[in-house]
Amino acid sequence: DALPISKFLEGARKKRIPEATAARIWEQMETFGKYGFNKSHSTAYAIISYQTAYLKAHYPAEFMAALLTSEKDNRDKIISHITSCREMGLRVLPPDINESMSDFSVAGENIRFGLAAVKNVGVGAIESIISIRAEGGPFRSLVDFCSRVDPRRVNKRVIESLIKCGAFDSTGSRRRPLMASYEEVMDQAQKRQRERSSGQLNLLEPFESSKPHSPSGSIDSPLPDLPEWDHKELLAHEKETIGFYITGHPLSRFSDRLPILTSADSSTLSRKLDRETVSLAGIVSSIREVTTKRKETMAYVTLEDLKGTVTAIFFPEIYRSAYDLLQGDEPLLIRGMLDVAEDNAKLIAAEALLFASVSDKPLNSAYFTVDVRSSSPEDIEILRAKLRKFRGKQDSFICLLEEKCETVIYLGDEMRLDLSPALKKEVEEILGTGAAQFV
Repeated sequence: DALPISKFLEGARKKRIPEATAARIWEQMETFGKYGFNKSHSTAYAIISYQTAYLKAHYPAEFMAALLTSEKDNRDKIISHITSCREMGLRVLPPDINESMSDFSVAGENIRFGLAAVKNVGVGAIESIISIRAEGGPFRSLVDFCSRVDPRRVNKRVIESLIKCGAFDSTGSRRRPLMASYEEVMDQAQKRQRERSSGQLNLLEPFESSKPHSPSGSIDSPLPDLPEWDHKELLAHEKETIGFYITGHPLSRFSDRLPILTSADSSTLSRKLDRETVSLAGIVSSIREVTTKRKETMAYVTLEDLKGTVTAIFFPEIYRSAYDLLQGDEPLLIRGMLDVAEDNAKLIAAEALLFASVSDKPLNSAYFTVDVRSSSPEDIEILRAKLRKFRGKQDSFICLLEEKCETVIYLGDEMRLDLSPALKKEVEEILGTGAAQFV
């Protein structure tokens, strides 16, 4: 037993964990391993862990597609897994009339959203699209699509949603021109189908069908020459029809500033302490207003970031001051205090700002949160040594966090710092993720 614990303690020292703390953790692990968990269960879980790790390492697209499908009804999980895919170098592509199945599937080295994710596209429409595609080959254009599918199962609402989410992108046509012409195209296609079913013959049809294809793949007149929607509008339509941002996210353009200006995100809030001060970025997904006993209006605001969603509570005064910002669709920076319950964590908002306006401003101060219950004197000494490497012009503060108390201490002129991502990274290696906050 001496060899494993020595390796464990050596690894703990490299992570700057005090030896006494590491020894206690080892004892708890050893006790729990012997008595707290049935060994046969441990073996079964170990085998499953190995198998899934192997699949994720060697078949990442297939593994993540299966994982996304298994969580398709959990919106927060889907957002988190899409972010994980991007971090793994896997692209999650919008639904596509020529590639998508009902659920998530693999498309080359990427993952394709399923048609079932698109609002207004029911099971009947999906079955019709997939079976007709399998029988007659890929759809060449919107006209080809409308002329082949069953209009009783694939109606105008279905086609509108498919266009908005990008499902026709593979035909080479832009979304905005498609939206401007799809009703006329569908009316023409339905008219032809009725003529065929009634035995009528359009004398011009043989000549029309022999025309060369237009660049968009259409056998009729080309689509109107309209510019594509701007990126913001593209994302808005994707969110409207799928419920997710696929080809981008409004926060993505601030990816270099997010780690510096925020101390938490939706995936890390539950690991924070009750009443801890945090800042996070997100866009408003929904607002639920509530009337208080004093007949004032407060709100529960759902914020979406790159990892999922979180609820922010806006009491009447802050809700009134932030009302206009919350009605918009621009990314916001929310600062406030955590209210941690057993199953979730909510943010009691104290301030709401446009992220773009904060991102453009120079940083003035750094706040380093030290949890007194889990930090040791050695951690403070290591922190002091690290901070000396980043001398600069900005003020710095230590926030001592205890059970229900937070004490802020100014570190003085001798500890003015150069606020940078490198400083934040090194501090959080000592104090934990989100412990460094720049304002």
